[in-house]
Amino acid sequence: PAKRAHMPPKRAAGSSSKDSVATSKKFRSAIDKGVDEFLCPITQELPVDPVMAKDGHVYERSAIKQWLERSDKSPVTNLSMGSALIDAKQVRSMLETMVKSGAISGDKADKWQKRLKAEERAKELRRKAEAGDAKAMCDLGVNYMGGDGVPQDTAQAKMWYKRSAQHGNVRGLTNYGSKLRGGDRWLHWMEAATRGDPFACVKVADLYQQGVSDQVTQDMELAKRWYLKALACKEKEEGDGEEPDEEDKAEASAWLDANADVAAPWFDAPDRQVA
Repeated sequence: PAKRAHMPPKRAAGSSSKDSVATSKKFRSAIDKGVDEFLCPITQELPVDPVMAKDGHVYERSAIKQWLERSDKSPVTNLSMGSALIDAKQVRSMLETMVKSGAISGDKADKWQKRLKAEERAKELRRKAEAGDAKAMCDLGVNYMGGDGVPQDTAQAKMWYKRSAQHGNVRGLTNYGSKLRGGDRWLHWMEAATRGDPFACVKVADLYQQGVSDQVTQDMELAKRWYLKALACKEKEEGDGEEPDEEDKAEASAWLDANADVAAPWFDAPDRQVA
């Protein structure tokens, strides 16, 4: 009888797809473990601006710079190390490629992309600020105060607030005043409030509400005057003035509700607008 040709053994139905899934999981696990090696030991996030420190580890630049201002020891080994940092451009390029390709996904990728977008917005603000845009100067100062897309830096924030104020931006004037002390602070707030910044109006109202020993006498009627003015602020054509935001509205409204019995005799205390 004729012999049957030798046939290779057949795989069980569905085994190929199962092998593919298993292989995919192994690759995903290997990628995740590899990526974890690049998590900044301080922020526990993938670095947008990675640098390598003397201890051989990769960090977010702003995080390790702030660390080294307080300590000369490695955050990882707790051993002394130098302060020199080396740009890790290859790490940045690799992370960007992996995030955009989907090789890195989930929370790690989402946070990295969010921070990258914040960095790009900050760069655009800087471009506008350096071109003379007073509002952009103020907004860039806010970014420096909160470390949004730039390293947190109070000195840089104060500098940009001052430049914004010098270019005529009323919110820049208020924010710059907040970085000063004593009478200089209040004078800047008062000017900004007079020019129609609701945030400054709330600041001035709070001064009168609380009083400052030997410098500002507590005066509830003046406090009410400025809380009312905060709600009445409008944006003006010449650039001064702003509409109150929700936070300013809430603070002014809460105080006025709680102090309805306080008189408002000042000629420029506007009637409260009730929706």
